[in-house]
Amino acid sequence: MQKRRSSRSLFVFVLIAGIAVITGFWYFASAAGNDSGPEFGGEYVEGLTGAPSRVNPLFATQNDADQTLTALVFAGLTRLDDRGAPYPDLASTWSVSPDGLTYVFALRPGLLWQDGTPLTAVDVVFTYDLLRDRGLRAAPPLAPHLRDAGVTAPDPLTILIQLSEPYAPLPAYLTLGILPSHLLGGQTVAQIADSFFNQQPVGSGPYRLESLTPGEATLAANPTYHFQKPFIENLRLRFYRDDGEMLSALQAGDIQGALFRSVIGERELLTLERDDDLRVTTLVTGSVSSVYFNLETPLFQDRRIRQALLYGLDRQTMLGDLVEGRAAVAQSPIVPGSWAYEPVLEQYDPDARQAGLLLDDAGWRLGGDGVRRKDGQPLTFAITTTPDPGNFAAAQAVAAAWNELGAQVHIVSIGTTTLVRDLLDSRQYEALLLTQAPAADPDPFAQWHSASSDDSHANLSGLADRRMDALLDEGRIASYPRRKELYESFQELFAQEVPAIPLYASTAYYVQSSTVEGVRVGLLIHPGDRFWQVQEWFLEE
Repeated sequence: MQKRRSSRSLFVFVLIAGIAVITGFWYFASAAGNDSGPEFGGEYVEGLTGAPSRVNPLFATQNDADQTLTALVFAGLTRLDDRGAPYPDLASTWSVSPDGLTYVFALRPGLLWQDGTPLTAVDVVFTYDLLRDRGLRAAPPLAPHLRDAGVTAPDPLTILIQLSEPYAPLPAYLTLGILPSHLLGGQTVAQIADSFFNQQPVGSGPYRLESLTPGEATLAANPTYHFQKPFIENLRLRFYRDDGEMLSALQAGDIQGALFRSVIGERELLTLERDDDLRVTTLVTGSVSSVYFNLETPLFQDRRIRQALLYGLDRQTMLGDLVEGRAAVAQSPIVPGSWAYEPVLEQYDPDARQAGLLLDDAGWRLGGDGVRRKDGQPLTFAITTTPDPGNFAAAQAVAAAWNELGAQVHIVSIGTTTLVRDLLDSRQYEALLLTQAPAADPDPFAQWHSASSDDSHANLSGLADRRMDALLDEGRIASYPRRKELYESFQELFAQEVPAIPLYASTAYYVQSSTVEGVRVGLLIHPGDRFWQVQEWFLEE
């Protein structure tokens, strides 16, 4: 009997000891696992070229340093994600009336300015009213969209925007940082421009500006940020004269990250990419260079000619020759990386034989002298562009490729001012190579709707296609995902008609230490877009 009790006691003891050992292993394994997760604290130092002037959303349009800082310090009703799609920021939700004329935005409850003052709809109305001030120069992109709109605050948590015509892209422009009326109320734009507020701003974004000098900005995590307090406690931005100086600082370990918006040397880039301690990401910045065919020119009214010229371009090879591959081939009139982008032009793989067949079919036969003729007339036209080195080099490469097909293409280089004044308004060009700056929303209406033909900067091909017009009209009323479907159909028609040939989209290099985790970057319309979810970043150590 005693032996049985002893055996039973021994079994219980071993069982308890085993459970204790297993529990201990589980505890330490869990603790080790937690060490690899996000933790609060640490400092991240990033470099950028230029210097701040006014850290204020009203005046940041022309200055990369100001745009970057305002993206960190301020918050708008919305914010754009890595594909350029708007999502709620200060506003928790929004709705639009069936006719597309009335937007209602609901603010998150409990919003605070970085000085602890409540942020309400009054601040939003105050900020949007400033956009109508005639003293505002280089106005933010939102300004023209609210010029004729009514903006009211029915209650402290509601903003009502009444438009004169439907405009589905509006939420993409409401990323403009909201300003505090309790600090700036009663002042004109001119007075605010000279205010000390621009050096010590108070916003509602993820970071508050602690100090600002010509060489550095020091920021601290905002503990009352409405998404969450950022994991990285301190963030510093150091300002450099140019990319060369910033590259030296990165290689010396003085900074942990840098955004290079201009082309850097191939050798330097290769060195960065081979460094295991660094992560190099290529970001599309949205500026697209294209060749626009003037569809009023008899030659380009034949779709086969336009398709043949597209088949005759090896844009990938051309890109490598021009900028050593540091750009992205544009396979659509919508910028690559956008939520609306569909690479519809991939179907036009470079094919000189197919290009020749299309030209033959259109009556342009190749002669013994290597020149194509129709009814005795040679296939000849001009590409008009600006003296900008990038545009001019691209025009030369395009002309050389088309000359190989049997065309006689020459280049006309005209200064930008003269081009706009003398040629764009009257559409006095045959083909035009230009680089267009990106917009916050991929809406193609201005560039391709027939109603935009009277605008000297829009619809440069003079496209008038009822099918495309119908899609773009509905795209200004419909909401996502219907808008995406409409723009997919538009891009498919574009690929059939080829009113222009998108060549390539500009890119930038974003280099960061591999110790910075949680970063999700994509389309970079504005420099500050890379910080769209900075509150989720954390340091490995």
